[in-house]
Amino acid sequence: MLQKIFCLFTLLTATFLSAQTIPRTENICFFQDAKTGKPITIVNDSLVYKGELKNPTLLKHTDYLDFLTYYQYHFNIKQHSYLVHAGCGPVLEYRNDSIVRIDNSFLQKNQYGASPFVYKDQICLFGGYGLFSDKNFITRFDNITREWFRLYTNEEGPNARKESLCFYDENGLYIFGGWQSKLTTTLEKDPHLWHLDYSNMRWKDLGNYNKNIIALITTSKDNFFTFQTDTKLFLVNGDNIATIDFINNKIAYFENKELLLYKPKGFYFDSNLKSLVYLEYLSGIENLKLESIPLSQFLKYPIKTEKLYSSPWQEYASPLVFVLMVLLVIFGVYKWILFQKGKCFVFHKSKNIFYYKSKIISNLDPLEEKILSYLYENKKTFIQLNQLNSFFEKENQDNFSNVIKKRDLVFNSLLVKLNAIINQEEKSLVLMQKNEADKRIKEIRLNPLYFTLK
Repeated sequence: MLQKIFCLFTLLTATFLSAQTIPRTENICFFQDAKTGKPITIVNDSLVYKGELKNPTLLKHTDYLDFLTYYQYHFNIKQHSYLVHAGCGPVLEYRNDSIVRIDNSFLQKNQYGASPFVYKDQICLFGGYGLFSDKNFITRFDNITREWFRLYTNEEGPNARKESLCFYDENGLYIFGGWQSKLTTTLEKDPHLWHLDYSNMRWKDLGNYNKNIIALITTSKDNFFTFQTDTKLFLVNGDNIATIDFINNKIAYFENKELLLYKPKGFYFDSNLKSLVYLEYLSGIENLKLESIPLSQFLKYPIKTEKLYSSPWQEYASPLVFVLMVLLVIFGVYKWILFQKGKCFVFHKSKNIFYYKSKIISNLDPLEEKILSYLYENKKTFIQLNQLNSFFEKENQDNFSNVIKKRDLVFNSLLVKLNAIINQEEKSLVLMQKNEADKRIKEIRLNPLYFTLK
């Protein structure tokens, strides 16, 4: 008789559960079962849906603190599914369709909004907020003692914060952005992208991250969420999607065309299906719906691609290059001037001595020195060639042709001697032109590139 009653009760319970719709509630815990790969939905800490939202079973569990909806850090490690309380402390394992508490800790309430990651198959949390302060340390859950311990790194690292953007792989952890409890905007005191190298547990500042990410978050903070694949971090809001490739230092933007306009009730990325699996309430309907979107759907409408981060020196690279180019030009001009000065004949007027490369020119005749001195005195203007006749008219007052011959002979001798010293063509040492009024008259002046006064 008792056996019949038990069978009848079981049948009625199963019928009741299978016909039951999921009530609209905030107490939903949604994660992926590490063993089967199926989505697990636990409603009101009582009903468990494995896979599709049909045919629930009653939740079996050991005692645990708080509601399951507050166990917001989910980890799948070596086919074990772990749920960690948002404030850190209690750790649950989904085991054989049951929830089992496995920690020896207490509800710490110290790391709300922490960044969860895995290090050597250990559950880890970076930062967060609790006990009236932001944190920048890392805690790890020891699988043997079932207690939480501090994971030590070098002192130089990210500032205290909560809700950092993070990505981790087998080699390390990336941290940037986040919020401080006393600020209403994203963290700007530390604009750096930090990388924790698992090989030596040291933080490294990779550079300043792209500030366009801040706009992506702040435009719809309440409707913003992230998830990571094996190689990239996805940032999603109602308007845009950004994929961050840390290894290749690249961020790509895509339009979110009615793909996911609102933050899902629960979600995770299925690496086998390459899809985002999520829960949502249908608009105007109380029913909860299980959905999935292939990763390729997120990448259908590209907008642009940018660098994720840049080193501090790279931000100032353009102005530095410009300044460097200006300095090089100035240096080049300076060297050219020095070079030209080195090729110049120098006339020391007070001593009436001519120099070239700091050496006295001693091979000039007295008439040649007088002509050169006269040309120095008029080096800024063109003079008529006939003005040199005055140096020869005293000797040949009655014979103009002799004066011209003597002048040309001495003048050409002067140019030959100067040309031999500087090894330059004669025509470039002295500039010549025809008089504008009378084209028969030649005018000359020293080339300023090769002659200077002292």
